[in-house]
Amino acid sequence: MSEGEVSLIGTLERVVFSNPENGFLIGTFLEENTVSPITIKGVVFEVQDQQKLHLKGNWENHPQYGKQFAVREYMTVEPNTREGIERYLASGVFPGIGPKTAERIYQKFGEKTFEILDQDPEQLLKIKRFTRKQLQAVKEGREDQQGFREVMTFLHGLGISQAFAARIYAAFGMNSIPLVKSNPYQLTEVNGIGFVSADVYARRLGFGENSPERASCALTYMLEQQAQNGHTCFPRQELIEKTVEELHIKQEVVEDALEVLTEERLVKVLEPAKNSAFGSEMLARPRFYFAEQRIVENFQRLIDSEAFTKFDAERDLIASQENRLGIELDAVQLEAIHAALQNKVLIITGGPGTGKTTLVRFILGLMSRRIPSVALAAPTGRAAKRLTETTSYQASTIHRLLEADNMGFQRNRDQPLESELLIIDESSMIDTLLMDALLDAISSSARLVLVGDVDQLPSVGPGMVLRDLIESELVAVVRLERIFRQAEDSLITSNAHHVRLGRLPELPRGETTEKLKDFYFIRESDPEQIVEKVTRMVSKNIPERFGFDPFQDIQVLTPMHRGVTGSINLNRSLQSVLNPDGTGFEHREQWFKTGDKLMQQQNDYDKQVFNGDTGRIVFCDPKSREIHVTFDQGTVRYTAKEIDQLALAYAISVHKSQGSEYPALILPLTTHHYMMLQRNLLYTALTRGKQLVILIGMEKAVAMAVKNEEARTRHTSLPRHFREMKELMAL
Repeated sequence: MSEGEVSLIGTLERVVFSNPENGFLIGTFLEENTVSPITIKGVVFEVQDQQKLHLKGNWENHPQYGKQFAVREYMTVEPNTREGIERYLASGVFPGIGPKTAERIYQKFGEKTFEILDQDPEQLLKIKRFTRKQLQAVKEGREDQQGFREVMTFLHGLGISQAFAARIYAAFGMNSIPLVKSNPYQLTEVNGIGFVSADVYARRLGFGENSPERASCALTYMLEQQAQNGHTCFPRQELIEKTVEELHIKQEVVEDALEVLTEERLVKVLEPAKNSAFGSEMLARPRFYFAEQRIVENFQRLIDSEAFTKFDAERDLIASQENRLGIELDAVQLEAIHAALQNKVLIITGGPGTGKTTLVRFILGLMSRRIPSVALAAPTGRAAKRLTETTSYQASTIHRLLEADNMGFQRNRDQPLESELLIIDESSMIDTLLMDALLDAISSSARLVLVGDVDQLPSVGPGMVLRDLIESELVAVVRLERIFRQAEDSLITSNAHHVRLGRLPELPRGETTEKLKDFYFIRESDPEQIVEKVTRMVSKNIPERFGFDPFQDIQVLTPMHRGVTGSINLNRSLQSVLNPDGTGFEHREQWFKTGDKLMQQQNDYDKQVFNGDTGRIVFCDPKSREIHVTFDQGTVRYTAKEIDQLALAYAISVHKSQGSEYPALILPLTTHHYMMLQRNLLYTALTRGKQLVILIGMEKAVAMAVKNEEARTRHTSLPRHFREMKELMAL
């Protein structure tokens, strides 16, 4: 056993909670030669009340429930006392056998009971009133138990952990052994097991590099990898070449596997599109292909349907609203308002200071007088909170709007949203699958206004829906270019627009920085010195000079995770100064300590926390490795197995900052970041700063980013679907 691991033998007295999908169990357990039961928790499959178990694990102290035993491994043990055998037989393992029948079985066979059950169960018919039906229940029950033990032994022999073995058994049951033996790559259907792990198990079973099963799984794996890079489809020949080169499979084997995947409809082949930038044959996973197809169909459905509420006498309405708000719209803003009244779907795009928020407030004030059912949403919690603050209307995340849980979205075409007007902010962040779900849940008579900045980085997830939608010319679009007077004095705003237009931002020399209101540039080429200066600015200089709180108001952004000026190293440095004494523990290259600033890294519908939400640790137990994090929506508990959902957030990537605004931000930028130096990345970073932006690094790096207009190309099939829709309508 590993250090700190404990071994217990005893009886599972009662199952308090059990999740049949993942095997997680909470129960009361009575250890041998003791009188006080304990609480156990962990992945424990196929067990019943009163079953004897051999457990391995560790003691933990839960802040609310006290001392518990966390199970790491377990093994069922046949009871060897009369009381144990009778309780086991009557525990419900064998339907139809109660306490009295269990007592008669033991009276007849005594300590040989299990030998009889396994080797000659027909002898049970000698017992008075024992039926054929009960005999069948015993046979099936013992077969299931024996089969489960065989499956777990086989899987453990391949090096598969207890938790994953339990998931495999939950997915495939008694078929686990023949299925894994025939094609271990099918294990990728189990949550948490990817190609790399399945490949290891396959090699242990003798599958070669060029096996057809490996090639098929490798192709779908490579397509999924490209989805993580933002692509919803990918050039056929390039994918084949990548698979051959990176996974060392013969090309003819890969091509044969692709043909099979296509026939089985596991991969969609898209013929070269006419008049497309991508003239090659493309491959797509069906879920992305059909999601993009539905996006186009749903936009067309919304556009073609009549609005429930129609607006006439627009000039009078608009003039009345201008008087009410005490503002006068310019020509482009008037165009946007007319477009919102006349079109069921509208896109409003523009950079900082161009009046997007003013337009949203104006549209809300104009329409809400006749449309009471209004919904406002944004992709992230921070963006939704900001939308609430700027409009005085309650906004939510898109996931909450769609009532997301671990079963999916509860709002859909069958259960549509009741809202007649939907305004979605930060729309550039919406990826293909989320846009598909959102549009599917919007009623045909509703109006939709998408607000966003198309020049920012595209969504973290696959696709670039807002850009594709604007370029399709299917939907009415208003582009805001003018910077309003109140924003003209902001060097943050003017520099962001310089970058967007491909011009160098104004980087004044140090002796003039005293005159600046909101933008500073600090020249430094040494990465170690950059880290030191960033740490000093966050912990001392900025709070003293500007009054910003290091935790609540200041955010460090960086283009990369790795490297001296990457988020991992910057987090270490900032944590050591801002939170040196917190109680905590180490986890995957970082320490988590009470008081730390954290970010949620994925959507968790059970906890109702979502990718990009930030919070602070308020409880951290080094023994149980359990932490509690306070977010805007409340305090959330994380067990040791859930810690991977979190990361330190003193410094985060520019991509993770999308949808957020910070009173003060610092961005290190050097030529070491050359792989990430892109115009839209720098532009996105600058637009995150509200009152203060500090660039620290090299002028050359800034120039490289501004010059690099070619953001990483994303392959999507959305333009193809838009063209096909237009061609269909033209017939």
